Amino acid sequence: MPSFLHDALDDIILSIPLIGAYVIFALGIVVIFRASRVLNLAHGAMAVLPAYVYYQMTQWGVPVIVALVAGVASGAMLGYVVERLFVRPLRRISPTAQTVGTVAAFGLIIAIIAKMFGTLSVQPKLIFPDSSVPVGGTILRAGAIGLFVVAIIVACALYALFKFTDIGLAMRAAADNRRAASLMGVDPQRTTTLAWMLGGGTAGLAGIMLGAATSIEPYTLSLQALPAFVTVLIGGLESLIGAIVGGGIVGAVIGLVPLLPFVGSQQGAPQLILMVLAFVVMALRGARFSAVDVRAEGISADAPAASAASRPSPLRRLWRGDAIALGVALVLAFPLLPGVSSNLIGDANLAMEYALVGVSLVM
Repeated sequence: MPSFLHDALDDIILSIPLIGAYVIFALGIVVIFRASRVLNLAHGAMAVLPAYVYYQMTQWGVPVIVALVAGVASGAMLGYVVERLFVRPLRRISPTAQTVGTVAAFGLIIAIIAKMFGTLSVQPKLIFPDSSVPVGGTILRAGAIGLFVVAIIVACALYALFKFTDIGLAMRAAADNRRAASLMGVDPQRTTTLAWMLGGGTAGLAGIMLGAATSIEPYTLSLQALPAFVTVLIGGLESLIGAIVGGGIVGAVIGLVPLLPFVGSQQGAPQLILMVLAFVVMALRGARFSAVDVRAEGISADAPAASAASRPSPLRRLWRGDAIALGVALVLAFPLLPGVSSNLIGDANLAMEYALVGVSLVM
């Protein structure tokens, strides 16, 4: 076998744990999207808390299997909390508003975890035996194989749930048309909540197993779910089988990047390749993923434009302009005010940066 092909095969084999983790992450994203039509951008944060729950319980001497179950359960409860507090109140606005709500959930969850557990990397107990198997020209650890096997088992279980059970069919029906599902005796809110709990549980499982195979650190582990969004773009936002295929593609791409000439040796090369891959997928399949927000409850696509009577008067428009000018002047003069510390100025600058990002999202 040529040296390049031999190296490529070894890199793909070493990517098996990444493939398994991305598949589990992607399955949770797909489950939530299938049942609620919301792209959960807090998925990475929902994987971190269960990992710390598992780590803390094993430090207390709790058996690994019990700590694993407790960690997954904490992920399910976190999914319930995110749906209840950050997603459900925004349902009447639009799916996009609900997705932005998950961004807020991401930031809050990571901030709380960092305060509770710190930001130093910790190494939890292994879930699988500390052994390895020679495969090709390299070795594969038992944890990596176990992570991949668990991903396939979870995929099969979720596929059976959506394909052959009444609750799975109810989830899909409620996502397509909540009002029609209610008329058929389905509680759309209950199915949505269950989907978020399933998604949180799978996120927790991925976070625990990936953390046990590597290490746990709130900021790094939460970002490990980002390639899973490329995975669901490749496989389709509603396809469980596509999540497996997409996970294999993304994991293999990341594994093969170091073999690329010029680019492969550069820091951040895998992220660059994934970004390019995501753009290509969106260009080819973006129309299938576009959401029509005017279908949100309480909003009609045929709503007439605002009448002239409802438009603000010239006096009110002038007052608004003065208020904006005054606000800009206060912001510019803020650093000169007495008693303003450099830390407060830094916080104000950061707040303005977030405001600019928010304005761009609104636009």
